Amino acid sequence: MHGIERHVIISLPIVLGVDLSITNEVVLVWLAAVITFSLVFLSCRRRGLVAVGVFENMFEGLIEYIENRIAREGIGSEGRTWAPFLLTLFFFILFGNLLGMVPMPSHFKAATANINVTAGLALIVFFATLAINIRHNGIFGFLRKFLPAGVPRWIAVMVIPIEIVSWLVRPLSLAIRLFANMVAGHALIVVFIGLLVQTVWFLRVIPLAGAVAMSCFELFVCFIQALIFTMLAGMYIREAVEVGH
Repeated sequence: MHGIERHVIISLPIVLGVDLSITNEVVLVWLAAVITFSLVFLSCRRRGLVAVGVFENMFEGLIEYIENRIAREGIGSEGRTWAPFLLTLFFFILFGNLLGMVPMPSHFKAATANINVTAGLALIVFFATLAINIRHNGIFGFLRKFLPAGVPRWIAVMVIPIEIVSWLVRPLSLAIRLFANMVAGHALIVVFIGLLVQTVWFLRVIPLAGAVAMSCFELFVCFIQALIFTMLAGMYIREAVEVGH
């Protein structure tokens, strides 16, 4: 997929059914993490009262939006505590998405075009919200949230399983949404590039225009998907925090 095949770089043993070998896809995840740390560090290391330059202004705008709108306003009193977590999520997903825009499909693809990566991110959010719920309510208080107040017992038999299932599918929906969008968008770009190579010269302007238009749209999708994932994570954290109040 995307012209890149999975291959093992360093072979390691299998532990508890998990292959710990380092593959080219693992390296892409590490690369996304290094880019995230490096660019955010460079944008903030000389941060003064007023940001200087396009680079610093862009990062300051993104940081302030996530911190103020999603963390503080979205979550509430504990928003400041969770702002670093949400910022890390956003920038890692954003740069992981943008790796797929590198015009070397034989070596690069979006780190988030791997279901294992998106599932891992979704599970981090899932267990974080689970921990918040238990911390605020205790185990039994958390379990009581699956039975809305005032619901008759005969209806509770149907409501409780539905509530539990809807809560458990959250990580699945988070993982599949991000994965599917990254795979679909980058796959279409590869299709247009393939048509560009195979089409007769006087018709190549058509797939070329399609590839350029799709690339521009995909840049927008990379940003939007990172923002949506972060916003949903913020919503789940807010819901967990509100249960305790």
